[in-house]
Amino acid sequence: MAGALPWGVLLGSSKGLFFGLGKACGEMVVPESIQGKARAVSMGAFAGAFQGVGIAPFLLASTRVNQAIAAGDMRATNLSYSFTILGNVIRNEGIQAITRGMGTNAFKRALDWVVRFYINETLKEPIRKKKSKNLKPGEKVVLSDLDKLWTSLAAGGISVYVSTPLDRLLPLLQQRDSSKSTVQLFKEQFKGGLPKLYAGAVARSAHAALHVCFLMYVGDKIKQIFK
Repeated sequence: MAGALPWGVLLGSSKGLFFGLGKACGEMVVPESIQGKARAVSMGAFAGAFQGVGIAPFLLASTRVNQAIAAGDMRATNLSYSFTILGNVIRNEGIQAITRGMGTNAFKRALDWVVRFYINETLKEPIRKKKSKNLKPGEKVVLSDLDKLWTSLAAGGISVYVSTPLDRLLPLLQQRDSSKSTVQLFKEQFKGGLPKLYAGAVARSAHAALHVCFLMYVGDKIKQIFK
C-alpha cells in the first residue's frame, strides 16, 4: 500500500485542487470576448497545465516507491519507508529531481483537458441546436443532467486514445536512465506497434471517463450547491 498511501492519495486529491486553481486563473486571464468552444478549450489548457505541474512531485514519489517494490525491495511496502525513498531521491539526485518529467506532465495534462473540453463542447453543440428550435424569445438553452453526464463521460473516455503515448512516456522519464534522451524514450514506445502501445487502453479509458465526469459534471453540481 506504500505506493498508494500516502502518495497515491495525495496524487488523487491534488488533481482536483490544481485543476480548480488552473481553471480559476484561466477565467481571470482569458478575455470575456472569447466564448463558446474556444473559451472551453482555453480553460482546459490552463487547468491541465496547472494540474500537471502541481501533481508532478506526488507522481514522482508514487512512481519511485512502486519501482522499488517491483525491484524486490519489500521495505518499500512500509509506509514510513516510502518517505525514506523520496528523501534518498532528493539527496542522491538533487532537489531538481522532483521536477523530473514536470514539463511533459504539464503538456500531457494540458493536452488531455484541451481534448476533453473540445470533445465535450462538440458533443453538446447538436444538443443545443436541437433544443434551441423550441425556445421562445429570450429563453436560453438548458442542458439536462443526462446530457451533461454522458458528454463528460464520453469526453474522458475518448481523450485517452490521444494522450496514451505520453502516459507511457512519463513514468520512464521519472525513473529514466540518464543515458537515454526524452526523444529516444518516446520512440521506444512505438517499437511494439499500436497493439502494445494501447494495451490496457480500455481500462484507462473507463478510469478517465469517471475522472472527467467527476470534475466536469459532479464538480459543477457541487458548485451550484454553494452559489
